[in-house]
Amino acid sequence: MRTTSRPLLAAVLSLALVALTACGGTGDTAGATASSGPPVKGGTLVVGENGDEPACLDPHQLSATNTTVVTRPIFDSLLWQDASGKLHPWLASSWAVSEDGLTYTFELREGVKFHDGAPWNADGLKANLEHMRDPATKSPLAASYIAPYEDSEVVDENTLKVRLSSPYSAFLNVLAQSYLAMVSPKQIKEAPASVCEKPIGSGPFVFGAWAKGQSITYRRNPGYAWGPPGAAHTGPAYLDGLEIRFLGEDSTRYNALLSGEVNVIDNTPPSNVEEVKANPDLGFSTVDRPGHPFSIWRNTSRAPFADPKVRTAFTFAVDRAAIVNSVSFGQWKPATGFVTPSTPDYADGLSEKIAYDPAEANRLLDEAGWTAKDADGIRTKDGKRLTAVALDTGAVPQNTQILVQAQAAAAKAGIEIKIENVTAQVSADRTAAGDFDISVGIWTTNTADVLWIQYSSHNITTTERRGQNTTRLQDADLDEFLDQARAATDETARAELYTKAQARLIELAPAIPLYNRPSLVSFQKKVRGLGWDHAYGAVGFYDTWIG
Repeated sequence: MRTTSRPLLAAVLSLALVALTACGGTGDTAGATASSGPPVKGGTLVVGENGDEPACLDPHQLSATNTTVVTRPIFDSLLWQDASGKLHPWLASSWAVSEDGLTYTFELREGVKFHDGAPWNADGLKANLEHMRDPATKSPLAASYIAPYEDSEVVDENTLKVRLSSPYSAFLNVLAQSYLAMVSPKQIKEAPASVCEKPIGSGPFVFGAWAKGQSITYRRNPGYAWGPPGAAHTGPAYLDGLEIRFLGEDSTRYNALLSGEVNVIDNTPPSNVEEVKANPDLGFSTVDRPGHPFSIWRNTSRAPFADPKVRTAFTFAVDRAAIVNSVSFGQWKPATGFVTPSTPDYADGLSEKIAYDPAEANRLLDEAGWTAKDADGIRTKDGKRLTAVALDTGAVPQNTQILVQAQAAAAKAGIEIKIENVTAQVSADRTAAGDFDISVGIWTTNTADVLWIQYSSHNITTTERRGQNTTRLQDADLDEFLDQARAATDETARAELYTKAQARLIELAPAIPLYNRPSLVSFQKKVRGLGWDHAYGAVGFYDTWIG
């Protein structure tokens, strides 16, 4: 058995984060200064979120971007991921993995209670795993993340043996995500439908009320004593309460911070970041989210992007840095590959292979047979124009700007991009059916297994199953790398396989990686000790207090 247990390291991390809290900055905590003094208890923190309000507060039923910010105050996870990507015990005190990667034995933390008084134990963990995969839960994400889960056996009150149907190296990583956080087993057993509206967890805050379309309120859990490793304190949260308001308009959210209506805003408009930094009354903190960067996806199953030379040419034709700087006012970093640097098993040194090179774009298009041009300057072959259809819902102005600028860049190389404005439902349906050429998107997760999710041929949507491989890419070499990485029980071997996969994706060019999606958080200077949930790159409030 390979055993992992790091309570000593957790203590060291805790001391390190106390130092970070004293210095402020953009690490695990923000908003504290050396002169801020000891934390002050009390008060209610008001947070302005964007309009991406979840339809349900059961973490196992969610896939929305704001899930971690909204649900993490209520729920704890089995493991905690630090800024370097390392995993540490949280509700699990230790774990062991069998040599074949099929059996995980979890020893659980003692003394944890859920908000309804239910105890945390092996039965509770088993109930949560079963709830995630229960068809009645209709989980869009958690069930997929633990798809290899077969069954589990309660060894004793605080020990659970979990069996997988196949080796799955990302299993521990996903168990650190808020989407797989632990819900009260009593609520799961007695009233599972109520988790959506009145969730019960074991976290530092207790759910209060949900005014849909407006806000969610929380109150402090007075008995909390099991904060995540690396936290700057132990015991209950400092705040009496927390309120998250949904403010969809960027200007509304920013002006609410300036006026003092809210104390913190997530998703700071990029155009306002420099103003925030220049404002002596405000602070700013950011981290890049792990996973797949925001990208322009191409449908590889039909013309024109069935031809890898055309795909690669389009990549070389786009000045990614210029587009990213333009739409983000310099706040986003151009992507360096198909995995963000904050993701475990990220492969460095590949960025030069997706550089801006119009001459190479033209050479590849010529080589692909698109040598003639019509009166509009669009390349033709066999009497057909080199045309691609891009879907845009118009819901995110920056996405539209990206498509328009990519359209202009492609036109210079002789590629025509037609942008079709469609509803979100039409976009989802057409993407699933393969009735598109270009779309844009991002996938945030804390493991390089995101490449299997996005590009494995096993994940192409069929009549029986809706998969996430929207590019419809099929490549035997890539499938082999990703399948072997999933099954790898050795960390070094797994990292090497993911490096090969990332290099292969640059050759295959199913997408144009544009930027690493950061969380941009602004706050009043009186707000101290904001933290980060690095399994998603989301702001957290356990250590937060108001000076």
